Amino acid sequence: MWIYCNQLVSRAQESENQDAKKMEQPESSENVEDSDSFRWSSLWMWPFNNVIQPVLNGLIYPVAKPVDYAFKNEIIEKTVDMITFGEKRNIWVYPGFNLKPGSQTMLGITYRHRGMIFEKDYFVLQGGYYANGDVDLTARYTKHALFGSKIFGGFRYNMVMDRDNAFIVPETKKKFLEPDSTFSFTWRLGAPVTNTVNWNAEIWVTTKFYRYSHPDVEDSVLVSEKFPIDDRGIYQNRNQFPIGASIVYDNLDNAYAPSRGSRAMFSTSYSFVGEYSGVKVSDLGLDPADYGADRIEDSKKNHDYLSTEFMFQHYFYIGKTKNYMLSVSEARKNRKFYTDFSWEEALRVWRPEQVYETLFERRVIALQYRLIDLWEMEEGGAPHDVFPKLNAGTPLRGYGDGWSTHHLMSLSAEYRWPVDRFVDGVLFDEYGMIAPKFDKWSFAHYYNSWGFGIRARMPNMYLFRVQYWQPRSEWWMRLGASP
Repeated sequence: MWIYCNQLVSRAQESENQDAKKMEQPESSENVEDSDSFRWSSLWMWPFNNVIQPVLNGLIYPVAKPVDYAFKNEIIEKTVDMITFGEKRNIWVYPGFNLKPGSQTMLGITYRHRGMIFEKDYFVLQGGYYANGDVDLTARYTKHALFGSKIFGGFRYNMVMDRDNAFIVPETKKKFLEPDSTFSFTWRLGAPVTNTVNWNAEIWVTTKFYRYSHPDVEDSVLVSEKFPIDDRGIYQNRNQFPIGASIVYDNLDNAYAPSRGSRAMFSTSYSFVGEYSGVKVSDLGLDPADYGADRIEDSKKNHDYLSTEFMFQHYFYIGKTKNYMLSVSEARKNRKFYTDFSWEEALRVWRPEQVYETLFERRVIALQYRLIDLWEMEEGGAPHDVFPKLNAGTPLRGYGDGWSTHHLMSLSAEYRWPVDRFVDGVLFDEYGMIAPKFDKWSFAHYYNSWGFGIRARMPNMYLFRVQYWQPRSEWWMRLGASP
């Protein structure tokens, strides 16, 4: 690489010497200006040729060869055929994998069925088994055009059994184990609010059953006057009844690979929280005589809370080509470009006349802003596990539930380009901030994550994603389709 760079420098010097000789000859002022322009362009081209492009080559090559093999052998198409069933090809059954360090490694299976009972209905059943023996299960059913109207309805059941579950004390990074089994049932109704499909409103009601127990490791038990067990319901069972509503504006051009348009959403829910079940003092490793009671009971505070969320996304399409997605012939040409990439090709790509096409043709820049708030009806009374979390879903990839808080906002940017017909390359940069009160935002709790990745998809689902991010220098891989 260094030999190649030295050759580039030598060629640049030779080019400048030739230009200098030409300038000694009598020429018009117009020719002199052209020569000066060339020398300046050579100067600013040097970082592209000798720094940026070699780095991009190194990133592309490990991905380009597997992608080339997959498409030459039609692996994605064959895989989709293998998991598709039914006369109408409206049933999908496939495995899923979530490759993460530790107990979060998961093996699962998913069943999807469109038109299962009625027209315009959709049923999904998903289950996962984790490395430590935990399990989760989700079943959901959605029916559009209820009774011939524009109303849609749905039902969802969630079950999680997580022995490694942990909660985080708000505005701190202190995490404590709390084995958990949670069950919930949700019913929802929605409808367009205008004659177009861009605006939709929805209401829902949920019944949640939280079944917590104390951890086996006594030194992980939290006993604190600042975050009391009786106020927050730690290590106790409870029932909860959220009622919510949302309004959504969506004019995106594609659900799974949007390149133009906006999406805005505002939602709110009020959660009625039942009485805590209480916990034995001895189960927490404490002496009842020292504590002054055999059980810790509910403090009788008002545990209800209000949640609000605002989210705005906008996608900017850059390029002269009308469509973001590649055609079959364009994908074949693009595939050859990546798999046959060479140093000479790198020079051609980063020439001044090619830079615009390289960076700004068929590209998408996506921006997202998100604000999530939790408002306690009585200060210090909300359950310990309902606070918004700063994690990959915020999005702030790489933080893994590092913080929980009363108020959270994030801003993220994504630069996306087509590698193949159904494969996208992604660069992302994300920022998050948390606050104990809405008027107490501070850069003392300001965080950043950035990275790159690749994702394979079909027109109506994602197949797998591979991502690398900082600040933790982690690779993350998820295999398995998602809607």
